[in-house]
Amino acid sequence: MMLLLLAASVAAAPLAEAGLEFAQPVQTASVKIEDAEIGTRFAFTVTGNRPVKILDIRTFCSCVRADTLDGKREFQPGETGVIDTAFEVGGFEGELSKEVVVTTDDAAQPESRLVLKVSIPGLFQIAPAQLIWEVGEAAVAKTVNIKVLGGEAVVIKAAVPSRDVMKTSIREISAGKEYEIAVTPTTTEAKVLGLVRVETDSKFPRYQKRLVFFNITDKKPAAPAGVPGK
Repeated sequence: MMLLLLAASVAAAPLAEAGLEFAQPVQTASVKIEDAEIGTRFAFTVTGNRPVKILDIRTFCSCVRADTLDGKREFQPGETGVIDTAFEVGGFEGELSKEVVVTTDDAAQPESRLVLKVSIPGLFQIAPAQLIWEVGEAAVAKTVNIKVLGGEAVVIKAAVPSRDVMKTSIREISAGKEYEIAVTPTTTEAKVLGLVRVETDSKFPRYQKRLVFFNITDKKPAAPAGVPGK
């Protein structure tokens, strides 16, 4: 009888606790103009009284790589480790958040979510980012203003349209600092969607190309009679 009670007690006991505890699951980083990639480390400790096995480390963007620092995937109670991440800056600008999900064999908390908040400076101020014509509108030039931010001069070397229906020209307003790109359709008789590839002499590869979009789109429908402000 005593053996039966002991067996029942063992069967009813909760499973041994385990898990990963991250010191800073949310981290911030500021990218410099010259950075092509930045790395961030998320340190963790194994809590509880049994080993933890990392089953998967997922990112949700090809611009982010993540793994344990040494490729190790199983950790003992009390052991520490690091999830090492690398973010490829590419053409991103502004404020971004990138997430990494770490999946383990811990039944109580199988997933840990890590967040990297990134601030990426821009080298150019481009306005507007898109030029729009309506079908049948006069085929006149529309312009994009590009200002170079920061201290160093950057020369715009070319503005190459992706469609033959568009022609471009570059006007220097202030040497190395401000430019105007005129985009002129040869016709607006049909819808067209495309871009202008702006090429610069920036010494930083990720700033050597910028994109400006153009669109010849359907006319807006006329406002119904008696409806003001449309």
